[in-house]
Amino acid sequence: MPSTSTPSPSSPRATTRDCEARWRSRNRWSAAWRTWRRGTSMIGNDLVDLEDSETRPEERHERFDERVFCTVERESIGASGAPDRLRWILWAAKEAAYKVARKADERAVFSPPRFQVHVDATLRGRVHFAGRDYALLIDEAPGRVHAVASEKPWESHECLSRVITWDAEAQLAGKAVRALARREIAAALDLPAEELEIEREGRIPVLSLGGRPLDVDLSLTHHGRFLAFACDLRDGAAAWRRRRSRRSSSGEAHL
Repeated sequence: MPSTSTPSPSSPRATTRDCEARWRSRNRWSAAWRTWRRGTSMIGNDLVDLEDSETRPEERHERFDERVFCTVERESIGASGAPDRLRWILWAAKEAAYKVARKADERAVFSPPRFQVHVDATLRGRVHFAGRDYALLIDEAPGRVHAVASEKPWESHECLSRVITWDAEAQLAGKAVRALARREIAAALDLPAEELEIEREGRIPVLSLGGRPLDVDLSLTHHGRFLAFACDLRDGAAAWRRRRSRRSSSGEAHL
């Protein structure tokens, strides 16, 4: 006799139904994310702890510079009074620009010499890759370098970024940098941090509010003793203010 009872959570029918529901939800979210990405300015960041064991001169492969930097960059490093500092500025810039390129085109491959960095004495510049220039901003402090790259000039952004010291277990750094980003972005947009979630589309972090992608492009990074995020609030802040205004005018509760 066929059973008419409700399937238990562990039954095959319940498991299949739950998987299908998650699949449909994920597909809807991915479609929304692809639509969002086409209209959102993209940003990328990277961080180097200058005192980490990975960055020590004695740990660097003898052919590292040859494999990573173009001829002009190698000449700049050789002529610099602080070659290690410049080396990691250039590396962080390449990584940050690659994150932007990867968001724009998932076929982009990280070939370091092809990301050609031009940075001036003010620590601003550009990264040239595949016929495009990405705006570059370097934030330097004792013991670390933080690079932020963008597909558009900085004048068209409302950029928010933070770097903090992290001295807990390395395995928890990913969770900690997501919490940092949620907290700071929530404060900037005047909304509860618990309403924000950081999803992943592939390896790309995407900020969502109430299950829908928020118009805030986000990049996360951590290395050694430091965590950092960068985001462009311009589109997201404007969209959120419009949404909040509509809620206020209609008498809806603020999230």
